[in-house]
Amino acid sequence: MLKLFYFVIFLFLTTLNTAHALDNNYENATVSQVDNHLVFYYDLTGNDSQYVVGIQIRTKNHIYSTRQLHLSQDIGLVKPGKNKRIYWDVFKDFPNGLPKGSTWSLLVRKRHYTNAIGIKFVYIPSGCYIMGANKNDRLAENYEKPQHKVCVHGFFIGQYEVTNKQFEMFDKTHNSGKSKMYNLNKDNHPVVNVSWDEIQQYVKWLYIKTKEVYRLPTEAEWEYAARAGVKKDTYWKNERNACKYANVYDLTAHKKLKSYLQKPFECKDGYVATAPVGSFLPNRFGLYDMLGNAAEWCYDTFYAKAYSISKENNPVYINPHISLAKSVRGGSWYSPKKDVRLSARSNYMPGLISDFLGFRLVLEP
Repeated sequence: MLKLFYFVIFLFLTTLNTAHALDNNYENATVSQVDNHLVFYYDLTGNDSQYVVGIQIRTKNHIYSTRQLHLSQDIGLVKPGKNKRIYWDVFKDFPNGLPKGSTWSLLVRKRHYTNAIGIKFVYIPSGCYIMGANKNDRLAENYEKPQHKVCVHGFFIGQYEVTNKQFEMFDKTHNSGKSKMYNLNKDNHPVVNVSWDEIQQYVKWLYIKTKEVYRLPTEAEWEYAARAGVKKDTYWKNERNACKYANVYDLTAHKKLKSYLQKPFECKDGYVATAPVGSFLPNRFGLYDMLGNAAEWCYDTFYAKAYSISKENNPVYINPHISLAKSVRGGSWYSPKKDVRLSARSNYMPGLISDFLGFRLVLEP
């Protein structure tokens, strides 16, 4: 094993010698072998108090991001300074050694980061919270219970829902929808009528454009980001204040649409259907429209009993043998009140489209 380790280290050091910082806030990035670890050295420059530092390993057939690797020390949120180092226990991730031709990248971003096509991301620091609905919540479904502790690693999430303009860079023919009552195709409105399957093609296109790895948030990440420390199930105490925080099915929409499927919120947000992203108050993480506007696809397979078997650390439920349906969170401009809650869950088949269903992205740090 020792000979194999040194052979792999030699191969790594002679073939892996690339690094880039997306905000140009690093210098002197190198890698060497110390005992049974690879060590990445760098100087972190810049005027911000902290930067988000990550490592990306690329093999011929796969990309490994920070959260998938056994890394320690100056990784994640890091203060500027010289002689920073990241330790990587290689054989925990590659017991048989790194594949020949692997490459690495040092990723350095600001906590508020805008990618190459203008999507804005906010870094959400790691933390723990209580996920799910209170057992006494009469609005909650059984599959939103029991409450359970969840801890997540830090991640970047879209500050806004992906817009029509941003999606149409990928698919110029996309049609979010239009009727006599409303137009869902405006550039700065959330893209809707987009399926989970189409989103997977979108993130592949984004990788080609940016060389960055994107995906949908897990349910655990979504609720952690949406709550931003809020323990109750909405941002408001009185529903008359809901329209300050979210684009919901309100008196404005009810006057035009006259839907009797649900009662409107007793407030006016001024929009019949979708609203421009960022039109309402942000949550404590600076994220907009986590409730209302467009309901949001998540990465997970939907399973009614997921919370009963959930792992504490970075849970994600992927089991196509149980269900093909994918989880959806946040409620929308047309949702009944019980679905516009931080713990509310719903689900749709991955090929489904709807004029109230959109998404936001996670960027791997």
